[in-house]
Amino acid sequence: MALSRVSNEALVAAAAEVFRTHGFEGATLRRLSEATGLEKASLYHRFPRGKEEIALAVAERVNQWFSKNVFEPLEGDGTPSTRVRLIAHKLREFYGDGSKSCTLDTLSLSGGGDALAAALQAGLLGWLEAFTRISKESGLPAATARSRAEQAIIEVEGALVLSRVLRHNKLFLKVISRLPELLLI
Repeated sequence: MALSRVSNEALVAAAAEVFRTHGFEGATLRRLSEATGLEKASLYHRFPRGKEEIALAVAERVNQWFSKNVFEPLEGDGTPSTRVRLIAHKLREFYGDGSKSCTLDTLSLSGGGDALAAALQAGLLGWLEAFTRISKESGLPAATARSRAEQAIIEVEGALVLSRVLRHNKLFLKVISRLPELLLI
């Protein structure tokens, strides 16, 4: 496929699925090339620092998705319960109802450098802060809100692992449906 025919968005989206499925180490340039339809030379043309730069672009894309689909809606209009239900639906979509691994998790496996680690940390801290804010807005004290936010993320992430290992998504769907209970008064 010609270099000009693959948009950066399509390239990063395809690469995201490779990283999501295989982790940082398993996302070889061969797999990235096959997924994107670009030769290795074309990947290096777009991302001169190779896999690390592609992984960083994926992490930034995930962070942008979370900003648009989770953080911003939690700051939007409506009751806290309405907003949490909205983002629960978005999280179901993002994680394929529990069938897709967390990109932040798979990218954090060994192999990435400091820039990637910083991008992953920023994304997770943004998620934690957004959940803490909505919990506080619902009337919880700051310490309790932070604890509930941490627990909600732990449960979402844990349910993703269990769904992958047990090969069914019931636990993930259960946790997602409980987000209002986890985060709000």
